[in-house]
Amino acid sequence: MRIVLIIAAIILAIIYAFSKTETAITDKYEVLKKIKNIEIRQYKESVNASYYSDSEGERNNYFKSLASYIFGENSENESISMTSPVTMRLHGNKEMIFRMPDKYSLESLPQSNNPDINFFVIPPCTKAAIGYSGYSNTRIEARKIAELKKMLLENNITHNDKFEVLVYNSPYKILNRRNEITVNITYP
Repeated sequence: MRIVLIIAAIILAIIYAFSKTETAITDKYEVLKKIKNIEIRQYKESVNASYYSDSEGERNNYFKSLASYIFGENSENESISMTSPVTMRLHGNKEMIFRMPDKYSLESLPQSNNPDINFFVIPPCTKAAIGYSGYSNTRIEARKIAELKKMLLENNITHNDKFEVLVYNSPYKILNRRNEITVNITYP
């Protein structure tokens, strides 16, 4: 019963967080080419905040930790607009990443009250992307990664094998959900 209450509280907190904040799509890219159901994209530089933990039990707190930062738990008590998509790296330390609104640079971002939140710039890059709808899970992600790998191999496009999941919608949106798997590629 206690676990159900905790899960319900987390879900309500997430719904509250998304309902209180305007979400802006800041995923700035140009589509260079379409190959069947994948897009080759050129992304612009972005400033990002990320969170991860080595503790397996902490994995459910990724969103909460980053959301706390943008909702004002920072050196300026400043509320920062929520952006979309939220990125989960499927490689390395599997961190969650929030892109910061365009008006911020690394120097102008308020410092986090949480020392485990990291800030960094992702330089311009070229990625391949494949989209899907519904709620994301490891089974769907593995299937989409395999599909994306196959298309890249068939088209002689090399990639760095560091896949990411991009989630564009809040958890309370049920219909018309947008998700993508992306990977950095070498493209002429």
